[in-house]
Amino acid sequence: MKAGRPPTPEQRQAEHHRWVTRAERVAELIDGHARRTDGRDPAPPVAEAELLRQHGLLTLLTPAAHGGAGLTWRTALAAVRVLARADGRIGYLLGDHYVSNASIWLAGGPRVQSLLGRPSAERQWLWSDVVVPGAAPLELTADGDGYRLSGTRLAPIGVAAADMTVVAAADTGTAEPLLVGVPRESKGVSFTPEPESGVPRPDGVNVRYDRVWIPSEHVVCSLDPDTATPRSSLLGLAVQAVSGHLCLGIAEGAMRYCRGGAPGAAPPGARALAGYGTWLAALDAAGELANRIAEQIGDAAARPTLTWPERAELAARVSRLPILAADLATEVTFGLYETTSDWPATAQQGFDRFWRDARAYTASMPLDKRRREVAQHFLTGAEPARTDLA
Repeated sequence: MKAGRPPTPEQRQAEHHRWVTRAERVAELIDGHARRTDGRDPAPPVAEAELLRQHGLLTLLTPAAHGGAGLTWRTALAAVRVLARADGRIGYLLGDHYVSNASIWLAGGPRVQSLLGRPSAERQWLWSDVVVPGAAPLELTADGDGYRLSGTRLAPIGVAAADMTVVAAADTGTAEPLLVGVPRESKGVSFTPEPESGVPRPDGVNVRYDRVWIPSEHVVCSLDPDTATPRSSLLGLAVQAVSGHLCLGIAEGAMRYCRGGAPGAAPPGARALAGYGTWLAALDAAGELANRIAEQIGDAAARPTLTWPERAELAARVSRLPILAADLATEVTFGLYETTSDWPATAQQGFDRFWRDARAYTASMPLDKRRREVAQHFLTGAEPARTDLA
């Protein structure tokens, strides 16, 4: 939306629907490609990123004052969910972009926002991240007015197509964890494919940083919990919300794919019908939760001030979404996989991608940790982690 007079609720709703419609047009194109390739294309999603760029989806969340569309997380998460219904890989790509780009708006200062924000909007950069909580940190060695970044990390395949990547690394002198921005064309950045393993996963490329120059103005923020603010910690909640909408989108896409049946397949029996009914009811309920969470994160991000107690309450609500959505994605896609076992091979092969995507993206989610945090907050009022980007 354009900067100036605040829009009316009706205008906000119309703008939201306009952008969701854009996402639906992209999803139609992506769905056709996914059906032809069975979703197994291992190459960096350069063409898909260009499709997102052409439809303006990469600047949806960027503030209008910096050249973006100025929409909220409500619309961004809806777009992720729409694309995930067509292809989980592209839903993940867009969600990862939104979270990575949002790091400069939620956690970065005016300097990094000015330096990276407007060029990103003008050139429609695709963003990605190399952030692996719990892994040995990449190294940042002080060098003049900046750092040298070194190390290797297994990363999402989107990193190889991204124009800008935010990377978590530790200052070797102080051990402070930092989030830094790394342009794709930086000298010393290289990519090698990850050999296929027996378990599908969203990771797809090894990225190596060989003394890559990081100017001080590319330091987005500290990841030290002691320096976090309620606003900067919204970044971790956005990660969880994206994961939840991604999983829901995959499950919803699987249901839609099976809705028309398959030529030559027998009508679903009583057991299958019971499954469909249960899954539809559960997805509707989870969708309502997802919509509320999207609104609440958008409202929190738009507020000039946010307290830690307010953030803790929001975090406890947000964490419920990935728990529920991941379980549903697994249950629905596996249940449908069994239900469609008598379909012709070509039709069942087209469905496989939903099951594989559900396995891939839920496998990397720290669901047990989320369950403990939700339970501890309910039982004792314990505050969820403040700077958790998983």
